Amino acid sequence: MSTPKTVIQLKHVTKQFGKLTALSNVSFKIHQGEIVGFVGANGAGKTTTISTILGFINATTGTVELLGEKVEPQSAFGLHHRIGYAAGDMELPAKLTAKQYFSFLLHQSDGDYTKQYKELVQRFKPQLDKKIGTLSRGNKQKIALIAAFMTDPDVVILDEPTSGLDPVMQEAFLDLVRELRTQGKTIFMSSHYLTEVADVCSRVILMRDGLIIEDVSAQALLEKSGKLVRIVTGYKATRAPKGASDVEIETKRGKTTVSFVFKGTAEELQPWIASVKQLQDIEVSEYNLEGAFKSLYESEEKSS
Repeated sequence: MSTPKTVIQLKHVTKQFGKLTALSNVSFKIHQGEIVGFVGANGAGKTTTISTILGFINATTGTVELLGEKVEPQSAFGLHHRIGYAAGDMELPAKLTAKQYFSFLLHQSDGDYTKQYKELVQRFKPQLDKKIGTLSRGNKQKIALIAAFMTDPDVVILDEPTSGLDPVMQEAFLDLVRELRTQGKTIFMSSHYLTEVADVCSRVILMRDGLIIEDVSAQALLEKSGKLVRIVTGYKATRAPKGASDVEIETKRGKTTVSFVFKGTAEELQPWIASVKQLQDIEVSEYNLEGAFKSLYESEEKSS
């Protein structure tokens, strides 16, 4: 079986702005056909990383490769016709209508992408005949997303792509990514919402304070985070087991509900369940991804 082609590669990239270190020794690869989520709180370094990949800014040290070519001052711009890019609050030509902007992009492309353009317009329903500068933030974001995908680029790089979109359009975007995943497209998308990327990405890279703290599949992240356990009992003095976290205990109308996160094995949890008096109900489910992300951040803070 052949090794997948590397589309994006960062090797020991550090970026400093004066005394501020925005990125510190960042290394990762994105292979052809991967949908990779890039997640971190605001200020974690996501936008700086993406700007470095695209050649908008230069790394202080380390190397960046995009589509097999080393990114150096101004060199990346020659690759941009092969890349789809959109960002939250992206600058767009304010005096053009959306229709005029898309017409310009189609004429600049090296193929006929009219069909893809029409399908994306049908999906996102942008306001085509108004000047872009007069549109709301959400309507501008629709235009940015259509422009990023419409010419079938080799790789799509997105920085907070759902910024400003309403829930219906957010889901329309995620549906598009799911469809492109089945087609083997390569997408690298940042977000500060882990749940937004969890079910559409093959990998999730987590960043904190300019450092990569995890590079895992969403499923592996869930496995690390443990299980969410909830029991209902008629016994008021019930306590959570040793090693439980995020414990919540509520007694109401003669019933006590105990909820907690448990990172041990089912065999380790079983004796505690057997010891619960007057057990009336039990539920074990996956811990939510936002909670997993919070736990990873907290563990990194304690170890640093």
